[in-house]
Amino acid sequence: MVSLRPATEADQNVIRRMVFAARLDPTSLNWRNFIVAVDDGEIVGVAQIKPYADCRELGSLVVKPTYRNQGIGGRLIEALLQRERGEVYLLCVSTLAPYYARFGFALIDDRQAPATLRRKLRFASFCRVIGARVVAMKRAV
Repeated sequence: MVSLRPATEADQNVIRRMVFAARLDPTSLNWRNFIVAVDDGEIVGVAQIKPYADCRELGSLVVKPTYRNQGIGGRLIEALLQRERGEVYLLCVSTLAPYYARFGFALIDDRQAPATLRRKLRFASFCRVIGARVVAMKRAV
């Protein structure tokens, strides 16, 4: 049975490997910000809230392929959001926006995003070359 727990320092290397393997934003991978999903001692999912000076961003959500479509990603998101009192933002490819809408996130115009995320969006605009469009979303409490 998969359980959730706060990450520990010993989890840092697994977190980094999973995020890099998923080709997600490899910055700000501090184990202290993560929750991990564990099955029989193996980390099978990770996610974090990245604290920035101007906002908080849900990010680095990865579930191992053999564990997908079992609700683990949703459990990680819900656990992180339960700890948040204010607005939370995220950046994702546009095709994932309906998934995040289930957790109260709504699309916002890039200009409405905090400065930190606007900078990340400018960088992400290069992804359009390969057909992926990155969008900003916000969850208001």
